[in-house]
Amino acid sequence: MDSSSGKGDYPHHKVQYENFPQADPQPANPPPEEMESGPEENINRKGEEQVAADGMFPDEESLVPDDSDARWMGFGRPIKERPNAVMPVKRDATEYNMNHKKRGTAIILVHDRFDSDLKPRDCARRDTDIIKNALTCLSFHVEEYWNLTRSGLYRKLNEVSCRDHQDSDCLVIVFMSHGGVDHFNKEYLCTRDGSFDTTELWKSFTADKCPSLAGKPKLFFIQACRGMRTDKGVRMKHPKGLGVQTDSYSKPDNYVIPLHADMLIMWASYPGMYAFKSNNNGISGSVFIHFLAKVFSEDGRSADLPTLLLRVTREVATLYESYHPDNKDLDQNKQIPYIVSTLMRKVYFPVKT
Repeated sequence: MDSSSGKGDYPHHKVQYENFPQADPQPANPPPEEMESGPEENINRKGEEQVAADGMFPDEESLVPDDSDARWMGFGRPIKERPNAVMPVKRDATEYNMNHKKRGTAIILVHDRFDSDLKPRDCARRDTDIIKNALTCLSFHVEEYWNLTRSGLYRKLNEVSCRDHQDSDCLVIVFMSHGGVDHFNKEYLCTRDGSFDTTELWKSFTADKCPSLAGKPKLFFIQACRGMRTDKGVRMKHPKGLGVQTDSYSKPDNYVIPLHADMLIMWASYPGMYAFKSNNNGISGSVFIHFLAKVFSEDGRSADLPTLLLRVTREVATLYESYHPDNKDLDQNKQIPYIVSTLMRKVYFPVKT
């Protein structure tokens, strides 16, 4: 297709787009962040239960202090009492244990109305229905919460973090609203009455704050714009000039994991980019949520999570192009989801018996 002509043999998609509020005002000179520090101490690993008996760590006398690529080394807390959590899987396992009594909880946090002049998100009901159905088919217990305030959102995240997830395989959180970047180029998401730092979504679920989910997958899916830029794409052509279609185990050794391990965050779009909505060709709402629900429903029982999300990324990127003929900036744009992962093993969603 000639991208300048707006004509081609694949269907266009008429879209809407998330508008961008400014984040809550920030102080002109924000106070410097404080960092707890303490005297340098030799940490005696020999007395910790987490040290593997097979000599994974050398004797204290032979250790050399680690360095980092920071401009200078900061100070962390000396280990006085490392938190403990129940081990859900062996250290060298290649797959997460998805055979607990329950699959786990899926929390849907959806916003479609706002106290400010933000545009209502009329696609929210449809988006919620299709992703809820897909997650239910994967045996999740789904809870949905609508139009929470910022304080209400914080309370709900903290409440979910404090639950006992010991009998669960994993946790899913889906967040749908407006979003953007502030004057400090920091990403934010919108609640009914304000905005908050995107990282607040997962801060309550690190291994020390939610030990019953330690060593288990924690999956976050975010439908919101991440800026005001658009992506016109690049035409890929065959070398000959042909067009491309656009449409139960023995007792293992103890081990230690990082606090931020076992998380995956997937955004609808690349940093700084729009996240589109469409009402054409079977899409009735957010493009990302449409393909996420579609792939989970079709292949969620048979493929591992990375394979599923690769397909979501591929289909959003190749099967969708925005259609907005009265606005050249918003017409014929591409979108690609974006993933950050600290998962250490494969995730499958087998049928619960």
